[in-house]
Amino acid sequence: MVFVPREPFTAAMFGLAGGPPRAVPSDAVIAAASRIGPADVVQKLVLLSIFVLACSGTAALLRREHWLARLAAGVFYAWNPFVAERLLIGQWALLLGYAGLPWVLRAATRDSVASWRGAGRLSLALLPAAVGGFAAMAVSALVLVPATLLARPPMPEPAPGPEPASVAEPAPPPARRPVGATAVALLVLAVGSLPWLIPSVLHRVYADPAGVAAFAARADTPFGSLGSLLMLGGAWNAQTVPAGYGGAWSAWWLALVVVAVAGYAALAARPRRWPGLGVAAVAGVVIAGIGVTGAGQEMLRDGIRLWAGFAVLRDGQQFVAPLALAEATGFGLAVAWAMKPHALSWRGTGQQRTRTSHADRTGTSHADRPGLAIGVAALLAPVLLLPGLAWGAAGRLRPVWYPAGWLAAARVIDDSRVPGDVLLLPWAAYRRPAWNGGEAVLDPWPRLLSRPVIWNDGVQVGNRHLVSDDPVARRLDGVIGSPGPLTHALQRAGVRFVIVDAGPSVRARLPGCTPLISEPGLDVCQLPQDR
Repeated sequence: MVFVPREPFTAAMFGLAGGPPRAVPSDAVIAAASRIGPADVVQKLVLLSIFVLACSGTAALLRREHWLARLAAGVFYAWNPFVAERLLIGQWALLLGYAGLPWVLRAATRDSVASWRGAGRLSLALLPAAVGGFAAMAVSALVLVPATLLARPPMPEPAPGPEPASVAEPAPPPARRPVGATAVALLVLAVGSLPWLIPSVLHRVYADPAGVAAFAARADTPFGSLGSLLMLGGAWNAQTVPAGYGGAWSAWWLALVVVAVAGYAALAARPRRWPGLGVAAVAGVVIAGIGVTGAGQEMLRDGIRLWAGFAVLRDGQQFVAPLALAEATGFGLAVAWAMKPHALSWRGTGQQRTRTSHADRTGTSHADRPGLAIGVAALLAPVLLLPGLAWGAAGRLRPVWYPAGWLAAARVIDDSRVPGDVLLLPWAAYRRPAWNGGEAVLDPWPRLLSRPVIWNDGVQVGNRHLVSDDPVARRLDGVIGSPGPLTHALQRAGVRFVIVDAGPSVRARLPGCTPLISEPGLDVCQLPQDR
């Protein structure tokens, strides 16, 4: 999770530098927020908001249930393998959209989306996903579109007065919402996607089809790829599996998921409590499973060759987010059902007496002591069964400050009046610097500098090296990969500064360069002006 003290506003931040707009508009939002408060505080607030929005939104969907059941559902949604693995890989923008999903579903099913009030509520609910960017909006659309298509308008409140003596014929079910509700939802989605849609249209975006196999869902439990997906895990990066998860202990999490799915099927799907959520959950699992089979991978590769926008489906595991919401709500309903009081009171006399619970008499959900014990146990279950997410993912997540030499080098390069771009070496996207405890980190230089940075953003997954998405980087790939001097080729590409922040110095390949900074783990050279 790469944040920098004061990220400058650049063309790349807005997707105008030629590469895919992955960090649009999330980087711009963080850069603006870091002008208001310290960037490290902004980072902590972002992380906190993910858990708060996710838990409170799920609890709001279960507003009629006992508060313990609502909290249990919220904890399930905010504390599961999906959140753990995406947090460990640093994808806070996707998690921000994930946290807003319950609010999107609530806005889509609570009011008429076609009204001004409903559209405004939906726009506010989609704000976290709009900040998150294209992946967060794609996941949100997967929930929103079925919800508006299948939701029915709210039943009118009955007029006050005495009950009729005779029982009338049951009223026909209300008509489905007009297609206008879905049209309004699509319009709100389109407006929220403009920050990354516009640069995608202005510049041709490239995505390496080989990423389909690299980013496909994988088995991180003994229950195979499909079982791992149903358990909300299965991310492509094996290093993101939280400690204590994935072995025999994960069978307990599977049992919790079975309870959650059964709760949704029995208590939510049949009464259509959240129309469209079940459809979105099934569709998400299908999308996530496309990359598991060879035929599905080939289909995705052909789609990406046809249109690079299909690359959003490469990392299919991110689309199990609707399933996580369905399981969370189902878990909350199952807990509420299990918490119903065991002792029932009687009212009436003789043969006309009927049996009602305290909840029936008051209209609210209550529980006796055994029920409260069940609620507390359910509330703690996700945390106890996934302890590897606690305490900063068992110590793996911790803030690290950039070396003072790096920040000084960034000021030297930005303050120079010499025009030109910056080339970043070694020619790879990730580093394992000593100041980061040897943990892999996406190179922060593109966010530290205001100048255009040319770097190889094609990641390596196992033995697979993906081609860079940046067209300038692709043109220089062969030159940098071959032995020999680099100065002339880099000058023709508009490069004026070269940063080497890992590995041995490459100054021998840069004849005529002027060393600006040379310290352990960092070399900065300035190339002579091309004549």
